[in-house]
Amino acid sequence: MYYTSAQTASISYDWPSLRAQLLAQWGRLTAGELEKTGRNRRLIALLIERKYDIPYKMVENYLRNFERTMPLVA
Repeated sequence: MYYTSAQTASISYDWPSLRAQLLAQWGRLTAGELEKTGRNRRLIALLIERKYDIPYKMVENYLRNFERTMPLVA
């Protein structure tokens, strides 16, 4: 299977802050699970989809919208 760059893109925002926010928002996730994703948006979305039974596209849209509120890493 081939993935586009958008599907495999790493999150380029303040990871510690974003990880803390994700853990607060999605209480079933663990810090270890998030670390295993390698900051990969697709893998984070798949993890949330699996844990919460929410459609992947909805989670992906949530993550993209959430990222827009985070400061960029210089």
